Amino acid sequence: MNDQSHDAQIFVFAGQELGPINGRLFGQFLEIAGRCVNDGIYDPQSPHARADGVRTDVLEAIAELNPTHIRYPGGCGTAYFDWQELVGPVDQRPRAKLFRYTAVPQATAFGIPEAWALTQELGCELYMSVNAHTQTPEDAANLVEYLNGTTPTKYADLRRAHGREEPYNVKLFGLGNEIYGDWQPGAKTADEYVAWCREAITQMKNVDPEIELIVCGAGRFDPDWDRTVLKGLIDRVDMISMHNYFGRPLFADAMAGSRVCDTMIQWSNLAIDEAMDTDRSRKKRPGLVFDEWNVWYRATHLPEADNEEIYDYADALVVASLLHCILRNTSTITVANFSLAVNVLGAIFTDPKRCVRQTVWYPQKLVRDLHAGAVVRTMYDGPTFSAKHGRYFEGVVDVSATHDEASDTLLRFDDLEALDVLTSIDRAARVMTVSVVNKLEHQPITAKLNFHGVEPTGDTVRVHRLTGDDPRASNTLDSPDNVGIESTEAPRSHTVTFPPASYTLMQFTIK
Repeated sequence: MNDQSHDAQIFVFAGQELGPINGRLFGQFLEIAGRCVNDGIYDPQSPHARADGVRTDVLEAIAELNPTHIRYPGGCGTAYFDWQELVGPVDQRPRAKLFRYTAVPQATAFGIPEAWALTQELGCELYMSVNAHTQTPEDAANLVEYLNGTTPTKYADLRRAHGREEPYNVKLFGLGNEIYGDWQPGAKTADEYVAWCREAITQMKNVDPEIELIVCGAGRFDPDWDRTVLKGLIDRVDMISMHNYFGRPLFADAMAGSRVCDTMIQWSNLAIDEAMDTDRSRKKRPGLVFDEWNVWYRATHLPEADNEEIYDYADALVVASLLHCILRNTSTITVANFSLAVNVLGAIFTDPKRCVRQTVWYPQKLVRDLHAGAVVRTMYDGPTFSAKHGRYFEGVVDVSATHDEASDTLLRFDDLEALDVLTSIDRAARVMTVSVVNKLEHQPITAKLNFHGVEPTGDTVRVHRLTGDDPRASNTLDSPDNVGIESTEAPRSHTVTFPPASYTLMQFTIK
């Protein structure tokens, strides 16, 4: 950390809106992998299971996050399933498919109809991933016909034969998953993927012109991929995705994740802008989809525990800061999905009888519940610190090597702001919410609040804090309440002290 005073100032400019908080920004992700779907949200043997096999305790924890949509069935799981294996009477589906990353069979009982029914219960929409890896563009169009078709044709009739007359009306589809990577079955070059997508988009939209399609982007992992894909599809693409995971063992390094996130968003937006310049006839700019985001640097693919991260308080601060980054970019980000909901990098962790909300669940709850309206420009003047972070996800970080400065994959920063501040104003409700992550592990920061174009009223402010007395504190099945939320009323003041390593949200009544 730089050697300077911890005094800081926060400036809120109410007249400078960065973008609305609406649309599909708060997605959750249920993948048929590990214990996310099977032995996660779906576990007929659990004492918490309903007649349909869905665990009520897990469903309640997801519902409390009020997701805008659910992404399903992958992820990497997308490449392993023919969609027809996930529809129809359960006893007529294949009993299971082999998830080849871990050689673990994955049951098909929680299929597309079950995922759709869950979204209806949650009051959100289904975001359906399409197997662009080992299936054809025609297969993708057949899926759209099965889900949305109203004509007396083969796949709409197949849905009817399965007992559903009305279409499901699924409108959001992703074409493949990380298909640029050699870790994926059916990986493609950018040119091969463009050719597949051009045919698939044509066929799928001929079936239902109202669907929205997301193509795979690689972001900073491979900027040339994005340029090729966007240039080849700019006349028909709706959105392009990016994925990244964050976190480092050292506290300060972990806090650099949101800077990497913001830089990656800038890179992806630059690729979109370059593609727009190649086709001046296009009027609507393709949206950016943050298809997978979370903390991930410890766990790996294991048969007995596939990517089962146990998150700590520091990880929750990273997630809070990443949420700030996403909401500051709502003018270009149209869809975002926390990855994942249950057990596999899960915000929720289970055993057959118990369910715990991990630390990273709580900042999602706070931001989803409290930020509304529009994000407005907020500036900070105060202490900074130095840290390093990987450019993109590289797998498990070797804790013993975290002091190694030689890696050429690390970005190094000397000017990271110690307070990460997000402000939203809900003018209809007359509420302004200011949320602050103090990224310094040991130092409190006292900041003066300066409001321009908005005037708080009343003598008190509602204050919500992430609780926890140790950056390494975790919520476990045996000790589920080490990290949580505390809400209080406090006297309104223009000066606020933010504790070390903290997340604080303040709600002001405004005129």
